Amino acid sequence: MDLSITDDDEEVIVVDHSYRDRDILRVVVTEGSSEIALALMYRILCYKVFGDDQLIYLIIYEAPEKALFLESIAIELTEFASDLLAGVLYTHELSTAFKNADVVFCIGLARGYEFPKDEYEDSFFEEHILVSKFHGEMIEKYAKRDVKIIVLGNTSANVISHYAKSVPRKNFTSLSKFNINMCAAHIAARTGCRADQIKNIIIWGNNTKHTFPDCRYISFDKDMFLCDSLQVWLRVDLPQILQGMSSRCWYSRSLAYALADHCKVLWNGTPQDEWTCMGVYSDDSYGVQEGIFFSYPVYCKNREYEIVQGLLDDNSYVQRQINKLSEFLMFQTRTAFKICNSK
Repeated sequence: MDLSITDDDEEVIVVDHSYRDRDILRVVVTEGSSEIALALMYRILCYKVFGDDQLIYLIIYEAPEKALFLESIAIELTEFASDLLAGVLYTHELSTAFKNADVVFCIGLARGYEFPKDEYEDSFFEEHILVSKFHGEMIEKYAKRDVKIIVLGNTSANVISHYAKSVPRKNFTSLSKFNINMCAAHIAARTGCRADQIKNIIIWGNNTKHTFPDCRYISFDKDMFLCDSLQVWLRVDLPQILQGMSSRCWYSRSLAYALADHCKVLWNGTPQDEWTCMGVYSDDSYGVQEGIFFSYPVYCKNREYEIVQGLLDDNSYVQRQINKLSEFLMFQTRTAFKICNSK
């Protein structure tokens, strides 16, 4: 591998010159020194998130005060030397990091504790929202207009998409796959099957405790059926388990793997007769108010998503859960924009 390094005090680049004439995807990961970002970058490369032959030019962005950690991360990635890694750039210079980006993973600030009360009442929330505003402004200023942006949370996606006005809202998605994976793990433990054999879980709402897992349509790869006792457990106990999970900061690697899974499905499409779930901008489907990102079941094809329709069947119980989550996320979004407008 013919690798060279350049340094001009603003950026450091490690690039394989043999790839210059091939199609290369520019993938930006923000907050690049965080545990989530590092696990995500390894997963992107070893999991071949963008396809078996797609070359990746990885751009690692970090704020100036933390940028000194990036050199060792870049060295680790180049030592890993995936055949898909065309180059690594690590920088705190915004115009360099976000310029002509094809994909941006907005990690945001990671907290090291669980919120003692509702997230929006914690001082961390304000700082987190202002970072999201900053990400949106930088994407608007420097990234491609057809860039795909993948975000951890719905409220952050709302803020980022608002400030990246030139990028279509359909290009923004937020994570629901973490909650899908958690549900599948609990169901697998309950039934004795493997988690990857469980299909078509629905996550309504958010990727936090403000969520509702809907398992009315799940199927199994193996010869298994939903007995009455399992259906009761899925309807009553599983939502309580998911909503009562301890702080997500304990699951950094799981969040990173879920981000990679999310992107791989968006990029390569959902299998036939299967959906995934993503936070997407509401079009009033299932009575969710427009103006917020909300976790829906979606089909993916050609790097686009389509909300799956017709899954309620006049189920008033599920509709009430959706309405409650929609109202909360709208309130949280309004709170976030009040913060943005006051700063």
